[in-house]
Amino acid sequence: MTLMITKIYLKETLRNYGAFIGILLPAIMFFVVSIFVKNAASIGSETLDFMIRGQFLTSSILFTILSVVFSGGTVYLTDKRNERVFEWLDKTNIKYYEYFVGLGIGILIILNVFLIIILLAFSTITTLELIDMGHILLISNFTFFALYPINYLLSSLFPNGKTATSMLVPLMLILLFSVTMTDLFVSLSGNDPQNYYKFLIWNPMLFLNDTLQHILGLTETPWMELTSYLVILLALFMLLFIISKRTFRYLK
Repeated sequence: MTLMITKIYLKETLRNYGAFIGILLPAIMFFVVSIFVKNAASIGSETLDFMIRGQFLTSSILFTILSVVFSGGTVYLTDKRNERVFEWLDKTNIKYYEYFVGLGIGILIILNVFLIIILLAFSTITTLELIDMGHILLISNFTFFALYPINYLLSSLFPNGKTATSMLVPLMLILLFSVTMTDLFVSLSGNDPQNYYKFLIWNPMLFLNDTLQHILGLTETPWMELTSYLVILLALFMLLFIISKRTFRYLK
């Protein structure tokens, strides 16, 4: 049953070309801007590294994860509830965890395809070792794993997919730019962004951004050890899973 849910999700998603373009569009824009920045002779190599690797690449990864999580999960679940799909599922022997895992695997596959495309594209304009790509994919998957249950919680709050999209876009921007803009402006002022991370502890994307900065060689040490991040992400997953299982409204 789990693999059947995964196949159904992948088939439906692959038919929606608009969603594909919408998710990749920010990364494409960041990549194009990176090419122009790289060709600007007046920019020093250190500044160039910070802009391409520290801002454009990391923002592309963060934005893609948030887009796939919310568009591929929350909006999808909201639409399926309105289509009364879950009323049919309620009459079958499909368990909650089977649908939970099946849909999660499908979204995870789509996410990794997008991330590999982004990493390969940026590797043409900046140095990216294969082992670094592997580490980036690993921490990105852990972050997705922690955030995935929130789809079921949020989808129960919105009456339809359009409302969900309009409400989720501001949330995505807050989660993204509260981290990346802090890094940018604090660095430009000559201070260490990690001194301000304690004010962003509420943002799960902070852990991913900090780890990416370290993997890409932009910081000597991460703000927290990777094991600490993984423990926090696991605790976040368990909390969100318990809440989502109790609050998920599958009937219209």
